Amino acid sequence: MLRHWICLGALFFFREGGSSSSSCKTIGCGGHDPTATCFCNPSCFSFDDCCDDYAEACPEPLSTIKLGDVNMLVTTDLHSWIEGRSHDAPLNASLAHVVSVLDHLRSAAHAEHRDVFFFDNGDINDGTGLSATAPDHVAFLSPVLQTARYDALNLGNHELYQRDGHGMVEGPACPVVGLKESGYIASWKGRYLTSNVVWSSTLQPVGNRYALVEGKFGTKLLTFGFLYNMEDHCDAVEVLDVEETLASEWFKEALKEHAGLSDGVVVLAHMDYRDPLVDKIWAAVREGMGSTKPLQILAGHSHRRGYRQLDKYASVYEAGCKLDTVGFLSYSHEADGLRFDHVNISGSIQHLAGAVNRSASNLSTASGAVTAQAIRTARKTAGSDRALGCSTQRYRLLVPLGNSSLWTFYMSQVIPNTLLDSPQTQIAIVGTGALSYDIFPGPVHIDDVYTASPYANFWLKLEGLGGAILQKLLAELNQRWTYALPPYVNSSIPLASSSYDLVFCDFDTDPILSRLSQILGKRPEPKLFKPLLNTSSILTAWFEKRPCAKEVLV
Repeated sequence: MLRHWICLGALFFFREGGSSSSSCKTIGCGGHDPTATCFCNPSCFSFDDCCDDYAEACPEPLSTIKLGDVNMLVTTDLHSWIEGRSHDAPLNASLAHVVSVLDHLRSAAHAEHRDVFFFDNGDINDGTGLSATAPDHVAFLSPVLQTARYDALNLGNHELYQRDGHGMVEGPACPVVGLKESGYIASWKGRYLTSNVVWSSTLQPVGNRYALVEGKFGTKLLTFGFLYNMEDHCDAVEVLDVEETLASEWFKEALKEHAGLSDGVVVLAHMDYRDPLVDKIWAAVREGMGSTKPLQILAGHSHRRGYRQLDKYASVYEAGCKLDTVGFLSYSHEADGLRFDHVNISGSIQHLAGAVNRSASNLSTASGAVTAQAIRTARKTAGSDRALGCSTQRYRLLVPLGNSSLWTFYMSQVIPNTLLDSPQTQIAIVGTGALSYDIFPGPVHIDDVYTASPYANFWLKLEGLGGAILQKLLAELNQRWTYALPPYVNSSIPLASSSYDLVFCDFDTDPILSRLSQILGKRPEPKLFKPLLNTSSILTAWFEKRPCAKEVLV
């Protein structure tokens, strides 16, 4: 399949030559396809992006769980994907199904006097309409999560992004404030863990620094909750340096005090399983509790499935994201160390049921039904099923820019027609992390818009920039572009001889202003642009003006 690329400024288009195939059987599974057109592996970012027959061509085997002495069920980076995917049939499981799996696991484990713990590693919000339609992004989610009976929870960076632009727009400061004011954090009774995140006003921990979590049969796990060294957090909190926290007196005392009281240590670490900070946490625990204390680090943030064994008594495990994966990990004592087992359970009802020796029809438990009802209530409150209009085709997130690209659609149609006043004299530049899921053909509902554009970032404007300056800016923003989709895209092509107003969203402020400061020799000061609109609402506005044909509605 040939693709002839036309490079105009930094906005790329392509013409397709020859025939194309959307079959994984042709493209192949695992890694990138030969033309680097798309990703084709079972990850959160890329499942089903390059072909429609992924589940058939690249099926995942059913998972088998083997209980150990200590067992853990894990979710991470849910990003409000707790309902089951309507457009991805292989990923149809909801959080209610996970709760039912927990019940079955505990029933089997308790018959053998073994404990099963349930952990979440943060980033509960920003991903679907259940998050985006709530002003603080967590109000509809938190009642659902409270039914899930986690033993301990961490927070993620998405709980800490500024929503009101430091007062530039109306709205809550950041999601973690909503979690506090609603009573969500307090409801976990000391098991919402924030070892290195404190309130900026008091310097007291947002949750608890640590907890001693005890299972039904007496297993005691000293549990911490760490976030990576996040710098772009909201004003309400301070994120303390991980290394400094590990060197703090309270951390050393917690390890010393619980060395003989705990059977093991669990660290919920919202960071990539390969992050050097993981190794520093490991070293600090080893220094404080010795070389043979069982240590399990549960990682997150990078949206990967990954595992590393750190020593004979320690490992780190990351369980995907957005409920594409439910993680299971166990360890058992052996003569020369621990035997660790981990299982990546695909987020499908069939796979979850199979993992606990059930059929899909008899998986649900009473606790799972409570969570399922909470999800239905949240969806109704959020208006998730409200129809907006119709899409004439599928727009894919990760394909190259062109007719089937979600980014080409967003930049060349949605932004010029719903945001800009004069597309001839205004140019929008947006980082390609702002959209996160495909738009599918047919009726488009509230939830479809917000899964595609979940973050609701507000808009800023810089006036009177020369086209040559914008050309240089785009070149610098995309200078390390190696994949099919560039890091930044623009709504039109700047002419060197013309002058433009630059429109961009707040999340892209630092990369855009830092490069413009170098180009201009001074830091420009942007103005708020159309505060009633954001990156999500303009997509809603587009589809509201494109109603479905009567036969589709019928």
